[in-house]
Amino acid sequence: MPRESCLDLAAYDALKFELATLLRGLRRHYAHSGVAEPEALRDLFARLAGDRFNLTVVGRFSRGKTSLMNAILGTDLLPVGVLPITSVITMVSYGSEPKAVLHYQGSSLFMDIPIAELAEHITERGNPGNRRGIRAAEIQVPAEFLRRGFTFVDTPGLGSAIRANTQTTEGFLPEADALILVSGHDSPLSVEEEAILTAARATGRALFVVLNKQDLVDAPARAAAAAHVVTALREAGDAGTMTVFSVSARDGLLAKQMNDAARLAESGLPALEQALVAFLLRERRTSFLAGMCARMTPLFAAPGVPPELAQRLAEISARIAAGEGAIPAPAADPAPLAPLLPGCEVCRAIADAVFDAIASLQAELSADRAAQEDLARRGGFCRVHAEQFRKIAATREAATAFAPVLRAQAMALHRLAASNPPPALAADSVADLLPNGASCPVCAVARQREATQISALVALIAARGPDIVHARSALCLPHLGRLVGALADGAARRALLLREAALLERLAEDAQRFALQQDAVRRDISSKEDLAAAERSARVLLDHPAAQYEPAVGVTRKG
Repeated sequence: MPRESCLDLAAYDALKFELATLLRGLRRHYAHSGVAEPEALRDLFARLAGDRFNLTVVGRFSRGKTSLMNAILGTDLLPVGVLPITSVITMVSYGSEPKAVLHYQGSSLFMDIPIAELAEHITERGNPGNRRGIRAAEIQVPAEFLRRGFTFVDTPGLGSAIRANTQTTEGFLPEADALILVSGHDSPLSVEEEAILTAARATGRALFVVLNKQDLVDAPARAAAAAHVVTALREAGDAGTMTVFSVSARDGLLAKQMNDAARLAESGLPALEQALVAFLLRERRTSFLAGMCARMTPLFAAPGVPPELAQRLAEISARIAAGEGAIPAPAADPAPLAPLLPGCEVCRAIADAVFDAIASLQAELSADRAAQEDLARRGGFCRVHAEQFRKIAATREAATAFAPVLRAQAMALHRLAASNPPPALAADSVADLLPNGASCPVCAVARQREATQISALVALIAARGPDIVHARSALCLPHLGRLVGALADGAARRALLLREAALLERLAEDAQRFALQQDAVRRDISSKEDLAAAERSARVLLDHPAAQYEPAVGVTRKG
């Protein structure tokens, strides 16, 4: 996916979330006024949450339709070479983890299966005549293009011996938002594909024509094939409104996997992607977002609705009409983030060290008098680790550990009472009894493990580059700060900061998407990222609670 396209898609989502915020403002107005909110308001939330755009891919079997989708998505997860396919529509949508979902005819039942087993259910070999009664197969993959609300629809190949395949494809055309006709340089525009051109025109849907497998022919043959298609389009009356894209899906996917920009450009894939995204955004702005504004206007113009809400809607509507985005382009293009990154690895290392330290101290304090006296001299654990010790240790061990601390504190208070100090000194003396990060034995362990882990990451970045860090975990802001503070390489610091910014933007989108789904009561379309958005956001903004410790400041207790 070109960098500009990703930015435009993010800007589109931001405009959609702004409309959702306005709808919430209207909902609060009705709640405060004591008037029941209209059914239309709930319908608008549902429309926003369910925003999807179907890109339907059609063509003869063996044209490389699935290979083209793999190339656009930058993945090789979609199964290829499993022909002929039964009369089953295959949808490719976003999912946190790769899997396939089978939907059955005449039923709401569905079944999750590994993608590797899909051929057993949708090929003529594994499911002859579709005797299993599969209505549609949905493949879910963690691709950024799909996360933005787009869905690929892979139709059965045209021209196979199975007549039902062509009938299924022709019957699905009216449900498409746009069509991608995939032909090939080896035999461009077959009879069946020319028939699809006619059927597509009848639906009024936009049509993109792709000549795949350009890697199999030389430049003159490519030009000849493209000219043949243009002639056919001109005869059909479409040549003036349509571009023929020459691509190599195979080379495009390899180039993305190898991060080879030159080879990617030669594959022809970027031009097709840019055209698709430009069209989709134009359509979604003019058809979907503009339509949403039009549907919202009567509600916001109703008597009693605060005028500032209507004014804000008008401003957003004007921006949509002008094709303006909502997010400034970053100074650099961070690499795509993997979905559902595990939590901060520095936090995990500290939490493990803290647990091990407490478990070890629990055993020592249960029977070792010297260990008990040492903890008493320290004044006990800091507040953070006293609570963790209480949760981890058995009740008996906790009582055994805390008893000497309580006795030492009582003796200190006796001495303080006998000296009868003035109020300010009395308050300071009691405060000095409280354990802190300098005296707590577990805090010392946590600080040491943090320093070790940060040093290890600095060495890892020096060896493999800064991208490796965010491919491993979602660093929390406190530990990101300590890491960039330890890096002497300015380029690495900048790269880490940009990656963290991209992560926070992604989490913000996940949180907004989840909130919108809850507003619309559409929990069925929530991905794992959406469901975990609030907790993940807190973990990235702050340390994990199990990895926190008090700073080594204040008075260290002496014997």
